[in-house]
Amino acid sequence: MKQIFILSLFILSLFTACNDNGKTSSDQKEVKSDSEVVALEESTGSASSNKKTIPASPKFTSLEGETDIEKLLCQGWVMDDDVEVLASNNEPEGNYPYRCFYFFDDKTYTRNVRNAMEHGTWQYDAAKKMIVLKASDGSRGEYKIAAVGPNDMIVLNSSSNSATKLTYLADGVRYKDKSEDPFYIENNRWRIKPTKSETDEQVHQRLKAFVYFHILFYRDNLERKEKLISFYGFPSCVKWYGGGIGMINVEDLPDNWIACFYNKEQAVKAQKIMDGIITKKYKWSTEKISWVKKNLEVLEQMYANL
Repeated sequence: MKQIFILSLFILSLFTACNDNGKTSSDQKEVKSDSEVVALEESTGSASSNKKTIPASPKFTSLEGETDIEKLLCQGWVMDDDVEVLASNNEPEGNYPYRCFYFFDDKTYTRNVRNAMEHGTWQYDAAKKMIVLKASDGSRGEYKIAAVGPNDMIVLNSSSNSATKLTYLADGVRYKDKSEDPFYIENNRWRIKPTKSETDEQVHQRLKAFVYFHILFYRDNLERKEKLISFYGFPSCVKWYGGGIGMINVEDLPDNWIACFYNKEQAVKAQKIMDGIITKKYKWSTEKISWVKKNLEVLEQMYANL
């Protein structure tokens, strides 16, 4: 893999200016040539308990105390058995299951966004206490709610021959503006394979949407004050580092990245555009900020260049 550490000079100058004793400050991570990470930690700390404390934010609506089931459902849900997958995986191929739902108030949903993403529409049948999913491919799923609160939900998957009890966990908040949620379907259409060959401009726009998704993803992690940041399962032509971004070589492009395009040729074309963008020069804040904010700043500048 060709590694391009776009923060190297910035970090070096920052260490020289702010750390004359040769030690790094507590909120910075030194980037080395072999510093590819399994999962990126914003700071030290162990995994949180099932109920996470999400800091108050003007971007979020808190669901604490909410009793309307449809409103409670409108947030992100992750199966409790899969939460720890992100702690030990960061590769773009989502080979391990990470089962999740993201329900939105316009009745759209995305599902299993770190594996083979599914999307469609949903309805809540109050009489049957049933979530009914209609996927874009025509398939249907039904989940009977046994219990639900702001942070926990127990459902029975009645789509299989025998009902299976499943537990999902949530943060108990949702975006006031769903377009700011990285997992809203409109922010993930770049992942949907086109049915016909695309023009150069369409490939360019698909790549631009890929970058914008990651801008939203970084912002979301900052908003939630996440300790652990994982890019596991997201189709990509780049590798993410704690203070840098590296290109994936053409011969190593993951299958799920190629699947976002009409064919491999167009997937490679997008990779080459990104390769050209990533090598440009970018401006950095002289303030002491976390690597997450540094990566976000450069992504926002890359997006402007696209």
